[in-house]
Amino acid sequence: MSASTGSSSFLCELNGLLRDPHYHRCRLLLQELSILHPQFLSKLHGMIEQEYLDYVRTTALPHDVKQRHLQHTGPFFLVSQRTHLADEDAFIAFAIEKTQRSRSDILVAAAFGAQNVGSTTYAAVDAEEELQIKAEAAAREALFRYRQVSGNEHVYLLFAIDGQTLPRVEIELFARICPRTCANFVAFCEGIVPDISDESSMLSYKGNYVHRVVKGGWIQAGDVSQGPNGHGNGPLRSLYGMGFPDESFAVSHDQIGIVSMANNGVPHTNGSQFFITVAPLPWLDKKKVAFGRVVSGLTTIHAIAALETVQERPCVPCKIVDAGRLNEL
Repeated sequence: MSASTGSSSFLCELNGLLRDPHYHRCRLLLQELSILHPQFLSKLHGMIEQEYLDYVRTTALPHDVKQRHLQHTGPFFLVSQRTHLADEDAFIAFAIEKTQRSRSDILVAAAFGAQNVGSTTYAAVDAEEELQIKAEAAAREALFRYRQVSGNEHVYLLFAIDGQTLPRVEIELFARICPRTCANFVAFCEGIVPDISDESSMLSYKGNYVHRVVKGGWIQAGDVSQGPNGHGNGPLRSLYGMGFPDESFAVSHDQIGIVSMANNGVPHTNGSQFFITVAPLPWLDKKKVAFGRVVSGLTTIHAIAALETVQERPCVPCKIVDAGRLNEL
């Protein structure tokens, strides 16, 4: 078969999450197909979660399509800015129609390279497995590369609701803007903050409960001074002893997933408590010190925010079961 079956070109915009293997499957399918058929022009938009959600909200899509992508955050294609292809299967069907290639050819190209289409060495069943392996490796590498290029520290929090562990929350810290605030947060994630009331004991976010959920606002945790069951009214504790001053108000609370310091309602009373926004809250600017953002795991934050509460305290236990730095591939 010739490399091209027609003169019409198709600008195929692929949108998805950098951390999602499904996005990288679609990317490999599109990139190798464009080698076989140059009329398939590729434009790749690999994003972190908030960027993806903002893109979907502001892109002209049918309402039901928009809601589906906001809920499931899967990869999708826009062809020549007109045709929406909802997922990998829809793209393969489109490619088969336009090129008269078989599904096997398209999978082999994505998994083993366009140059191996037609070779008897590769079969579609092997291509499916190889494509998945490549996509999973690419997802890990892409997120690692994002962390490296950002130049920022990244940490993780692992939450459990009533004993059920949720997808990991990964946070990018703006250490160049708020170095002391970020160092404080990292130290609590790693559990290396000496308790000033007993310096043989180390304070940590691990085991700490989410003690406050403000509907339409934020989730709050980190009251480590009273053990894991702090209610948010404990004495200040930090890497620097007790409280420490407001460092910078340069980061706005204008997005979902902003990580910020909770204080005592007056300036310069930062300690261990933090909150994560579930809505844009710009009215908090210059009142609270924002120092990071969630880059993966917003579904977990929204699940916690949806918990039933009494006086803003979750009715079922929700705690941080693990936390630490992110530096692995």
